[in-house]
Amino acid sequence: MAPLMDVDDGLDDEEMLKLPVRLQYYERHRDKNDIVRQKLIETLFQLCATKHGRETLRSKGVYPAMRELDKATEEAVSKKEHKLLSSQQEHTLHALIGILIRYESEMDVDPNLPSIRDLGFDDVSCEAIRH
Repeated sequence: MAPLMDVDDGLDDEEMLKLPVRLQYYERHRDKNDIVRQKLIETLFQLCATKHGRETLRSKGVYPAMRELDKATEEAVSKKEHKLLSSQQEHTLHALIGILIRYESEMDVDPNLPSIRDLGFDDVSCEAIRH
């Protein structure tokens, strides 16, 4: 997650404490490599396929870090700076955020379903973005 984080991210103390220790009070800037950002966002999204993966990502503070990446992306666009994410990366990031921000009971997914991959990407991401 470190390459997606930035020293200027607005994480509060509670959010900071949920992060792995090496990422608390992170003092570097986001990785400028588009491929690295793309692969990391896709990987985090894939980890959301199982309930265990979603719970682990939530407990490790991934949502606040991704929220800050999304804010930074919007700010870069409004300032007409270099775009941090491509349209596809933004779509995947928004789907990831949509999944992480909601509790399992709010996702309308059968609790016995081993992986939401069985539903298909579009079903889950579109539903997640709508909420």
